Amino acid sequence: MVSWQKYRNGRDQILFCFLLGLLLDTMTAQIRYSIPEEMEKGSFVGNIAKDLGLELQELSQRGARIVSRGKKQHFALNVRSGSLVTVDRIDREELCSQRVQCLLNFNILIEDKLKIYSVEVEITDINDNAPRFRAEELELKISETTAPGTQFILESAYDPDLEMNSLQDYELSPNHHFSLQVQSRAEGVKYPKLVLERPLDWEEEPVHHLILTARDRGEPVHSGTARILVTVLDGNDNAPVFTQPIYTVNVPENVPQGTTLLTVNATDADEGINSQVRYFQVKIPGKTSQIFQLNSVTGELTTLKNLDYEDTEFYDIEVEAQDGLGLWGRAKIHVTVVDMNDNAPEVTIT
Repeated sequence: MVSWQKYRNGRDQILFCFLLGLLLDTMTAQIRYSIPEEMEKGSFVGNIAKDLGLELQELSQRGARIVSRGKKQHFALNVRSGSLVTVDRIDREELCSQRVQCLLNFNILIEDKLKIYSVEVEITDINDNAPRFRAEELELKISETTAPGTQFILESAYDPDLEMNSLQDYELSPNHHFSLQVQSRAEGVKYPKLVLERPLDWEEEPVHHLILTARDRGEPVHSGTARILVTVLDGNDNAPVFTQPIYTVNVPENVPQGTTLLTVNATDADEGINSQVRYFQVKIPGKTSQIFQLNSVTGELTTLKNLDYEDTEFYDIEVEAQDGLGLWGRAKIHVTVVDMNDNAPEVTIT
């Protein structure tokens, strides 16, 4: 009985080693290519036959084909020429947004040899987008009592390209009252501030027209512009002030759509129409303005869509309170999405 057990254990070990060897023999070194985005359909990516060390006729004779891991096939294998080519134009921003590396992975299967070759194609960025503003005209209302040196945050431009191909700088048209200051957020996004250099006089010049230009440093350089309309206000000398500069809230990712997360509150020391406060979400390009909604009267922040921890772990939302004549104060809302056990393990089998 003991001898039979040893024999069976030894047989199982031999079978396991054989299967492991067979599996390892099917996997080979990874092949890697790099191509720029927006290439024409049918553009050459690489010589698969040469890189696999096969003759051209072997590709068709041995049943070489692409096994894609995604829903959409971006590449095709020409078994006559041995070339890997693009199926259509590839938009890097559509596939990978602003991730530093954009990689497409698939396998080449040689059927009669039962061999799988892993292929990785890096899609590099080209300067195919210009910086753009959400609105063509930005409007500011500034009291004539505002002190020189006061800063006004302007809407950021957005450029989905990367590095030097993305937004790099802003420029303000020449004028006598304002200058421009450019700062960067922690995540690297650059945003402009309008700085008042000389006192405004409503009786002398009630309206100022400025042009804000955003540029990248790609090849060639692209730019976008927005008009700034500055309306000078007479007499309102107090801006709304929020009860706290930063509001924080932790939200489970499974809260239903339409849930109220928190309420912001700001007060204005003026009287009458100058003390009436309305709330606005500062809309910057991206998903935030599509996921949350701020009630302009009550200051309640509610969800427009379902949250997903796996998609985004936190959101920073800038909110603005304006009084009756346009003075404003700002605060920030930090929403942390709490992970829930809502995903099952996923197994992929080729």
